[in-house]
Formats: sequence, C-alpha cells, structure tokens
Amino acid sequence: MEQAGFSLEWETERLSPGIYWKAYLGDGLYDSKQSINLVEVWLDSTDADLQIGFVQDTLALTSTLAEQAGADIAINGSFFDTRAGGSVVFMRVDGDIIARGAPNRQLYTENGGLAWNTPNELVIIKRPEEGWAEASFENVLTSGPLLILADTLQMFNNDSFNQNRHPRTALAITDDNRLLLLTVDGRSFQGYGMTIPETAELLDNLGAGSALNLDGGGSTTMWIRGKSENNIVNYPSDNLEFDRLGERKVSNALLLIVEE
Repeated sequence: MEQAGFSLEWETERLSPGIYWKAYLGDGLYDSKQSINLVEVWLDSTDADLQIGFVQDTLALTSTLAEQAGADIAINGSFFDTRAGGSVVFMRVDGDIIARGAPNRQLYTENGGLAWNTPNELVIIKRPEEGWAEASFENVLTSGPLLILADTLQMFNNDSFNQNRHPRTALAITDDNRLLLLTVDGRSFQGYGMTIPETAELLDNLGAGSALNLDGGGSTTMWIRGKSENNIVNYPSDNLEFDRLGERKVSNALLLIVEE
C-alpha cells in the first residue's frame, strides 16, 4: 500500500482462492507503533459464506462462536450488553430480527450497517430514517460510526470515543467488491491503537468505498483457523498484555466459512 503518504510493508499470506491475510507491525504510520491485521476477501472470486454468530442473554468468546460455526475466519462484531449479554444494536439474521437495539443509545454507534442477502453482494448502508427494521435485507449487523459512505470520509464527533487512540475493529467494502476485515491493536507500547479518523483514513487508503466501525477496545479480536496456537492472530488487550490470550467475551461476531 503506497498512497497519500502511506507506505506499509505487509506480511501477506494467501489463505484460499480470493482470500488474503495481511499483517503489519511497525512505526511507519501516524508516528506511532501499530499492530494491524487485515483480511481481504475478493467477493467475486470466492464462494465463502458470511454469517453472524451470536448469543443472547449471555456472552461468548469470538473464538468460541467461530469454532461452533465451523468458521475459517472471524472478527468480533458490534456492541453488546457487557453484563447481561446480548446485542444493544439492531441485528437481523437470516430474516429474523434478533435484537431491536437498546433504547437511548447514541445514534452514531449504530448509524451504519453491514447488510446482505447473499454473501457476495455485501453493502454498507446508512440507518434508514424510519429505523433499522425498514432495511430490506435478510442479514443486517448495525454498528457505528460510519467511517466512509459513497467514497466520502464522514465527519466524527469530537469526543474521547472517536478522538482517543483505542484498539479498533472495522470493515469496509471496496469499489471492486472486496471485503476488508480490519483489527488494530492498542493499549500497548507495541500497538498504540488508532482514533476513529485515523481508522477511516487507513481504510480509505486501502481502497474502501464504504466502511463501518465495529466494537473495539478490549473486544477487538481476529481469529484465523490454524494461524497461531489458539487461532488468534492479533493481540487482544483485555488482559493488558501484548499476547494472544486477552480475548474478551462478546455477544456477536462476523464469521467467514470458506467452501471447500
């Protein structure tokens, strides 16, 4: 990647036809040490199935949701009730509304959604004025803030959630129909994390036509089967150590199942 001042040396591995895993650890971005993992899915070149794994009224590790579904790749999903479990944003899975969202949430935390009827026709959409129930897709995972929409970087609130550096999980869709799954490690001297504007700019430079922030912080997790001792390839921060053991329990995750 060499655009607009970015020049990162990625370690790249082909996972299967049309699916690549890229990792970066260095200090060549935003004058800071960064640890980044990226899965790039060429949607027109793979038959991989995308699913939302979830639990209700409880919590589960992203890795557990991935294992139970027989997934090959997973990232943590959207926001959830950290005590009681379950999604606090709107979520529809295979046509069924799983969660309608918690009342009194900040709208920017669910002002966008990843939506699809078939996995090779993914879109990132803005929240309908009438509410998410009006989004006519079989699968909708909402989150926020929207980072990029219609090739345009969005404006962000000037608050600590957006403007401080944290671990981040995000996704994007490029104009040539690639799905990008991104984790940025943080809260460590080996990985500082990113602000929301920095995350958006990174995805813009990776070619995103639309992009959406997911739940970050201690939830940030990327899981790829067979690529580490416990399949976690980033450095989840919930144990405050730069290792692969600090995974946080969540309530939903995005799961990619590669067809043989």
